[in-house]
Amino acid sequence: MAAIAFLRPVRPNFHRDPTLDELGALGQHLAYLQGLVSAGHVVMAGPSEDGALGVVMFPHDSAAQAEERMREDPAVAAAVFTCEVQAWRMSLFGTGSSRDWLGFTQAIHIRADAVTAWRMLATCDGLERWFLGKADAWTHDGRQWPRDVSLEHGAKLRMTWMCVGACDERGVFSTEEQSEDNDVLRTEAPHRIRLGWYSGKGWVEFRVSPHLADGRITIELEQRMHPSSDFRQLEQAYIGCREGWAFYLTNLKSVLEHGTDLRERTPDRKGIINL
Repeated sequence: MAAIAFLRPVRPNFHRDPTLDELGALGQHLAYLQGLVSAGHVVMAGPSEDGALGVVMFPHDSAAQAEERMREDPAVAAAVFTCEVQAWRMSLFGTGSSRDWLGFTQAIHIRADAVTAWRMLATCDGLERWFLGKADAWTHDGRQWPRDVSLEHGAKLRMTWMCVGACDERGVFSTEEQSEDNDVLRTEAPHRIRLGWYSGKGWVEFRVSPHLADGRITIELEQRMHPSSDFRQLEQAYIGCREGWAFYLTNLKSVLEHGTDLRERTPDRKGIINL
């Protein structure tokens, strides 16, 4: 869900010889759009070089919501600009840099065998040992999935994490649960499992490759988000999850090689990286 507003000046050549009233409305217009940017409603706005067209992009609003916001624009209300709003769907996404905001790949070497690693990646019991606070799965028709049996394509997985909650008057933070439901999208035991991510807005895949010579395996993780106009979500998924996966893969190595879970079970402050 997104929308684009197209602004066109009512008076030809307005940008070359604006009246005092038009200049006043234009200043209020810029201040109004800056407020929408600061509030997260708008991600891009500006005119064409010849002043014949202005564009305002609303990544989270429907066309009706964007139209309502633009009616309150002082320059539209003063009839300096006409405004046309259209619903918009993103097909391609870029930020002008080489960074791929839609996904990334990470890897880690672990001294373990592929079958043992697979159980950690593909069973509810295993996922809880290094990653999730709670893992529950069901078949497509609602039957409970056995906790020690590898997940298969078509299963439903509820992922639950422990998060830092509110702080009370004593300065003590509570612990809260955060859950999301995802589908198991692909399995090739014991080498590959792909899970839905961000409640179906993307996916994450684990790939297990053995190194026969030295008794190690490589676990490769790839995360991909579906194209979206919600850049805040893409940024959160890229930066936040990239940092999070670095810890969780390290914790998986710690559990498999040394039997030590590095997660903090009773966080008492914000900024704890090992939840």
